[in-house]
Amino acid sequence: MLFSEVIGQDPVKEKLIASYKDGRVSHAQLFFGPKGAGMWPLANAFAQYLTCENPTLIDSCGTCLSCKKNMKMVHPDVHYVFPVMTSKKFKTPKSFDYIAEWRRTTLANPYLDYNDWVEVIAETETKQATIMTEEVADILHKINLKAFEALYKVIVMWLPERMNASVGNKLLKSFEEPPDKTIFLLASEQRDQLLQTIISRTQMVKLSRLKDSEIVDALIRKDISAEKAKEIARFADGDFHQALELALQEPGEGSHEQDFVNWMRLCFKPEKSMSNLVTWVDTMSSLSRDQQKSFLFSNIQVVRECLMMNMASTEMVKLDHQQKEKLKLFLPFVNKNNVDSFVAELNKAHYHVERNANAKILFLDLSLKISRILQIK
Repeated sequence: MLFSEVIGQDPVKEKLIASYKDGRVSHAQLFFGPKGAGMWPLANAFAQYLTCENPTLIDSCGTCLSCKKNMKMVHPDVHYVFPVMTSKKFKTPKSFDYIAEWRRTTLANPYLDYNDWVEVIAETETKQATIMTEEVADILHKINLKAFEALYKVIVMWLPERMNASVGNKLLKSFEEPPDKTIFLLASEQRDQLLQTIISRTQMVKLSRLKDSEIVDALIRKDISAEKAKEIARFADGDFHQALELALQEPGEGSHEQDFVNWMRLCFKPEKSMSNLVTWVDTMSSLSRDQQKSFLFSNIQVVRECLMMNMASTEMVKLDHQQKEKLKLFLPFVNKNNVDSFVAELNKAHYHVERNANAKILFLDLSLKISRILQIK
């Protein structure tokens, strides 16, 4: 992957390139930042830069044999480690067992998250993907080999927080004193869940939340209209993974704000509009999981905007005049006493949609809970 394909993060890219040019590339680096900021794509792009035959002052060349192999994720000196799970086929799995699926999935969407990956490899809904103990021997074997083609051997690890303590402890010495010309690049979404001993042995590479303008430009490059891209960026709040999910949402009648208000009207007194609410639930349950998640996520953002408007924090409100008008009548029903419950229930529903909950039961239950929350003054 080229640096130019990574959205934003220009200051970080410049520092990484400078470290290579100055011959001071840290042997273990931890890429971290807000969800959807691009930790994995940036680590992957740096791995390509480190192994490029003709790196420029701003990027990998993109044309040498090494770059071509990296773009297909088949370079013999770049190794990938990521969470996996047991299956009928793999009783003690390692990353290599799932490498074909990993290449296909991440090449299609470098901004994937944990749930996207689990959806690809899971045989049941209850299993969790982890970096397992069996991975350690494979990593140690690879880093003790001589580099085949490049100057460096690179281990790119996605979601190191998914390592159990045993794996982390067995790799500590390798993080601290790896074999010569060996680089570990760890891409984390939840740094606080990592062992402190791992954090202390890695150089921090902090990514910033993406700007709305950067998300808009990236979406336009994916053939999304400028108007829709701006709307998506406003709700994505710097998270490009979420932006991609919102982009999949089929346009309904009206905007996010209008869809939200229409639902709230049904929730306000469900005993008077139960048949209409059931029809709404049926419609929601017929949507794809991505569309359901996008709907819930956008509603969380609308609740936030309502609270900001009620608090007269106009500089923090991202709505235009027309959008504010749509929410005006609903504003009294979002306040400091119920907003936490509001957001918590929407977040829980989002979580359960990701895990294949029965959509009809979930959205009916959520609507009844929202009804009670709306009565809190």
